[in-house]
Amino acid sequence: MHGMITNDQYRYLRNNPIFQHFPVEHFDQIAKEIRFRKIPKGQIFFFGGDRRDYLFVLFQGYARIEQYDQTGTYTYLDYIRQGEAFPFGDMFNDGLYHYTAVAETDLEYFMIPMDDYEEFSKINPRQMLFIAKKLSKILRFEELRLRNAMISRASDRVEQVLALMYWDICLPAQLDTLPFTIHIQEISRLSATTRETVSQVMKRLKQENRISYSHKQLTFLDKDYFLEHLTETR
Repeated sequence: MHGMITNDQYRYLRNNPIFQHFPVEHFDQIAKEIRFRKIPKGQIFFFGGDRRDYLFVLFQGYARIEQYDQTGTYTYLDYIRQGEAFPFGDMFNDGLYHYTAVAETDLEYFMIPMDDYEEFSKINPRQMLFIAKKLSKILRFEELRLRNAMISRASDRVEQVLALMYWDICLPAQLDTLPFTIHIQEISRLSATTRETVSQVMKRLKQENRISYSHKQLTFLDKDYFLEHLTETR
């Protein structure tokens, strides 16, 4: 055992890209403080405005992050996939979580003390380069989403959102089906349009055999169609 985690968990984290540049003595110091948690689908594991004390690594399952404005309206919605770590935004700034994180499926995750992670990163040029690349990758994806939000035709925005979800979540894991259920309402938030528009687009895509969608389970049938959709905006 290494502090609060098992030997297998220690090895899993040691091989995670977020730790690959740490010398073993630094990693071992952090590992003593890492905690492992399990929570059910739908549970919140931090709120926007909480102190940003931990970096999280998702071991099994998927998370959703969401942000609201003063009126209680969604201003931001995104998904974190299994194996990923977050949040990287705001690293090295004292601060708070800027969004709320919710278990999109039953979830197993690790909590890594942010202070320790930052302190050991600062003195490690290769690790700082890793973080810089990580942030620029996140930024590139957000720019892609922002460009999508500027598309004037709502039906195109819906298709683009589906394409981004396939590219971001399914493709890296070689999945055809989104690994969590998704409501029409969520797709309408992501594409900044009405439920009616989303329903019409989904119905057409089903008729064209590009997707199947039943019981809130979304499967991509014509994967090339969605990947081509993305190359138009990249």
